[in-house]
Amino acid sequence: MRRGSHFSITARLSLAFAAVSAVVFSAAGIYLYRALDRQLMQRHVDELTAKVEYVRDVLSQLSSAKDIANASQRLADTFAGHPQLHLRLLGADGRALFASDSVQVPAELLDDPAAATDAPATFRQWRSPSSESYLTIAALGRVGSVSTQPLLISLALEIGEEHEHLLLQLRTSLMLAMAGGTLLAMLLGWLVASRGLRPVRRIADSAASITANRLDRRLDERHVPEELAQLVFAFNAMLARLEESFRHLDDFSSDLAHELRTPITNLMGTAQVALARARTPDEYARLLESHVEEYNRLSRMISDMLFLARADKRQVALKREEVDLRAEVDKVLEFYEALLADRGLRISLRGTASVSADRILLQRAITNLVSNAVRHTQGGETIGVVVSQETGGGTSLEVNNPGPGIPAEHLSRIFDRFYRIDRAREHSQESSGLGLAIVNSIMRLHGGTVTVSSEPGDLTRFRLRFP
Repeated sequence: MRRGSHFSITARLSLAFAAVSAVVFSAAGIYLYRALDRQLMQRHVDELTAKVEYVRDVLSQLSSAKDIANASQRLADTFAGHPQLHLRLLGADGRALFASDSVQVPAELLDDPAAATDAPATFRQWRSPSSESYLTIAALGRVGSVSTQPLLISLALEIGEEHEHLLLQLRTSLMLAMAGGTLLAMLLGWLVASRGLRPVRRIADSAASITANRLDRRLDERHVPEELAQLVFAFNAMLARLEESFRHLDDFSSDLAHELRTPITNLMGTAQVALARARTPDEYARLLESHVEEYNRLSRMISDMLFLARADKRQVALKREEVDLRAEVDKVLEFYEALLADRGLRISLRGTASVSADRILLQRAITNLVSNAVRHTQGGETIGVVVSQETGGGTSLEVNNPGPGIPAEHLSRIFDRFYRIDRAREHSQESSGLGLAIVNSIMRLHGGTVTVSSEPGDLTRFRLRFP
């Protein structure tokens, strides 16, 4: 069996699981990464803020700016244990009064210092010429309690090495977790999809076992998931239609073979008898006349079959016009007038109505119904034809005849091709068995219906209804 070139549903679902997992893990990783980055930065900010308050406290204990030299050792000792912290105290003239080391923050980063009484709120990042990364802060601080000229406190915290090391570790861990989680999700997705698609495989196996000789088999509708129930129901309904179509086709083929075999056998038999010895011209003429009748019958049968085939494929073009239904019935009855008189039959025609239809096809349908009624009505009886306009806007034509009636088991197949109630085909010379099938096809072409009802020993009614 040739397999498709596309991925299977299991593979697609597995890849979908992996893709969704990758997106979820990526979003979670980005969130965690940024959260840690913000948390580390907030820790740096808190540390700088605390150091600013410490420096301000030291300055507030001095009497004047001259005492800064005395406090420099204290400040130096404080920052000596924190090599990543860098402090400078600048006077009003910008001269450095104290520097913990040689790191000097650019002046443009110190242009907006926090007031001496305010907590620092502006923090800036700076990358030095040697590529170290710093977080800087500028704030004012007063010497003693009466000094009017504040000093500028410049603090820089080197955040590059430790900060980047922690973030690098987190990135590595997140990438490993994402890769492992995605692979695990793909594996689990494959397992879940493979298990979930088992009913589909069972349906496929069951469908594969159905052949033209096993159309009576159906898919099990009891243990299918809800999502597949509609598919199984539709498939079983299709099988039922196919089984019915195959049955009709088989019956049609058998009946067709019989219908064609009978006239051909007759033709061959009479020809062989005629050739058995010399015949007079009159005998040959009668033989040819009987052959012409059989040829005409075969020709009508073939024409009817071609019409039904074209009608089934909707290849018959309708020439609709407004037609007086009673007038068309009168034309058909006029054609049958001699035959009715010969058989001692009467016709009762009532009602009038008009309909939009193809005049030629309408006459053919009426002719077939009247011919059927004449063929099955005993002498002295009356065939009824009723034309009526229905309340809902439709138009109907009813042809009823007394007679033996149609058994109920045959009513559903009375419009099938070559279907006859009399399996012995007593009327095979009078009918091809396609008349009622043609009526049914003509009504379907017009969007209408033909129905039959029969009461054994009473009336059989054929009713055409036009929309």
